Amino acid sequence: MTYRALAIDEYALDALDAALIDNDWFRDFSLPADEKKLRRVVIDDIIYLLSEKADENCGLLIINLSDTQILRPDRRPRYPFERIVRVGLHHFRPEVAIPIHWQTFHSGSLLSIYAESITKQSEERIFFEQEPDDSDGQENIYALASAAGVFDFSKISADYTVYRRVVSKYLDALLTDFITPQDGGNYGIVLGKPLGAQIGGATSLKEWVEKKITPQQRDFIERPLDSPVRLKGAAGTGKTQSIAIKVLSDLEKLEKQKIGARIAVLTHSSALAHDVIRGMMFAMDQRESWSSYKYASLWIGTLYELAKEILQYEKKGLTPLSLDGREGRELQRMLVEDAVESVVKTPEFRLVGAKDLSTTLSDMVKSQNRTALHDIILNEFSAVIDAENILKGTDEAKRYCSGTRELWQISLSHSDREFILDVHEQYTRLLNSQRILSMDQMIADFNRYCLSHEWRQLKDSKGFNAVFVDEYHYFNRAESMALHNIFKDSAPKDGKLPLFMAYDLKQGPDDVALSAGGRNGSLNFLASKAGRSELVELTEVFRSTPQIAEFLMHLDGAFPAMDLEGQWMPYGAKSNQDDGAKPQLLRYAGDAQLIDDVFARAERRVAELKEGGRQVAVLCMNEKKFDLYRDAGRIKNKFISITSRDEMSELKYAKRKCVFSMPEFVAGLQFDTVFLIHVDENDFDLIGDSIGHHRRYISRCYLGASRASKNLLIAASNERGGESRILAGAIAEGTLVIGN
Repeated sequence: MTYRALAIDEYALDALDAALIDNDWFRDFSLPADEKKLRRVVIDDIIYLLSEKADENCGLLIINLSDTQILRPDRRPRYPFERIVRVGLHHFRPEVAIPIHWQTFHSGSLLSIYAESITKQSEERIFFEQEPDDSDGQENIYALASAAGVFDFSKISADYTVYRRVVSKYLDALLTDFITPQDGGNYGIVLGKPLGAQIGGATSLKEWVEKKITPQQRDFIERPLDSPVRLKGAAGTGKTQSIAIKVLSDLEKLEKQKIGARIAVLTHSSALAHDVIRGMMFAMDQRESWSSYKYASLWIGTLYELAKEILQYEKKGLTPLSLDGREGRELQRMLVEDAVESVVKTPEFRLVGAKDLSTTLSDMVKSQNRTALHDIILNEFSAVIDAENILKGTDEAKRYCSGTRELWQISLSHSDREFILDVHEQYTRLLNSQRILSMDQMIADFNRYCLSHEWRQLKDSKGFNAVFVDEYHYFNRAESMALHNIFKDSAPKDGKLPLFMAYDLKQGPDDVALSAGGRNGSLNFLASKAGRSELVELTEVFRSTPQIAEFLMHLDGAFPAMDLEGQWMPYGAKSNQDDGAKPQLLRYAGDAQLIDDVFARAERRVAELKEGGRQVAVLCMNEKKFDLYRDAGRIKNKFISITSRDEMSELKYAKRKCVFSMPEFVAGLQFDTVFLIHVDENDFDLIGDSIGHHRRYISRCYLGASRASKNLLIAASNERGGESRILAGAIAEGTLVIGN
């Protein structure tokens, strides 16, 4: 049978967002016989997928199947359908962001996005009407068509007859008795749990609180909402889980006491907020009772999503570079690459500037591969120049060029810093020419708005009574300074605000957290202006074997010695898991041998595990090698690639294939087995004896290795100098053994 339309209620979207879907599903949109989360109702040629919460007041995502040809079963419909679901989630919950690389285009209430990644060579776009019919009294969204290479909405013929039929039959669908389908066959869909639920397990909130949490976690969870608290812990000690438990517990208490309060959970990563933390909360309360409380309410998302929502950028026709911190920095890297290219081509630089650069930076500029140079510049922008609002030609710029450098900073000469300011000036011009707001510009605008008379009038309705921040080590000073402004005036005073900050400084692959508290190398707790905070430290590792924990302790010893006001102390975390194999070092003569053997080993491990590829990751330390291998024909069909944290949802399809990514893109996730490849001496020794570079390199290695729960294998290539010296201590102590 040919279907004209598919209608999904707003609560069913979460289940479909977490589902594993085959292309065959799009023939009939059938559901398994034992499925209880959703029911399928067919009226004439319309299919309704309805949740248990569906009622006459629900919003609907309605898809015109006739005109959205990209959803035909022979067209690889899974990818565009997942994007349609995400746009639907964004419509009903604006805090769920639409990734910037989908290239959203607006015209009034009309919206379009790319149906697939450009890398999949599709120029097809999907078109939506966000206000399809004001007269129906519902806030529905209508996916009305797809077309290739079209941006002009006037060229799209919209059939609203289909939309009106779906709406008119909706009540009949709600009242239709559900007929259980006969079991049998492959339905093409598995309605799984959200990613966070898979990570956190199926333990209820009551079980966590009464039986599973450690005394240190209980100390944090039971803290009253009246003063700031820092939650410090090594990877795998349960910081994110502790936040999820505390937030649910506090919401439940506030609701029982009939206290009207708004709580915010802020992150740097959209995927961490919406896939991981929200999923953890779902696992502990699968009825999601917290979402319908009368008195207590919760807002989850990135700081950028909050800024966009409050500043209403969409209504102003403005486009932020991204709403995800990690993705935004990758996009900023592309702009920096263009800015560097422009500066080095100028006559001024060729005649004068190039001669004055230090030998280190001069070699980087002349190199065919400028990755290290781009890393340095991006780090200077986020940690110093944008954080301190330094502009070329100002007194601040003069002080920046001639001032002394801190221990954690890369050594740069006066001329090096002048060159970086030239790049920053060109970078800003590129942003302005494309009418795009960078992450730093958006936060600067948000900070100014929070000082306005308008926000003073609105903060008691739109502000928060308590704020939780996960991965606080990714927040720069400007971002930290925004936090105290989003509290309600009625939030506890006496110089203290209930700001709860979870962090692990050594997982930060850049210097933003080191610079954010001022140029003294301290963390940015003072920048938040929340008052003097108390420390709770987690020392029990839940996710890794004792053998991996011991290796991480020796890797921790490779970090350069820095005081940082007590924040850089060696970790003494201990594992509560059963014993496992010692981490292994795999040595290879060349890069080709390394990549072939590692993926062969990963393939064998995937076959051994019940959950398959979702539990096996190959993480690459070198960005250029990662890009090269991702497109290599010899291994192309052996992995699911994750190139940003926004792509975490792709993990659900990693059944017979392993995950291939870089450490920073899978932060927050855990795998049974991790192959950490190209921990090579050449990369570590790339720019000499810079403590800042060494610290960031070790942080990336630490972040990648700490993703392993049972098996950790580290691969190095003799073609690139052999294994890095940061592994020497672990090898000498026997916590890293030579594999074969």
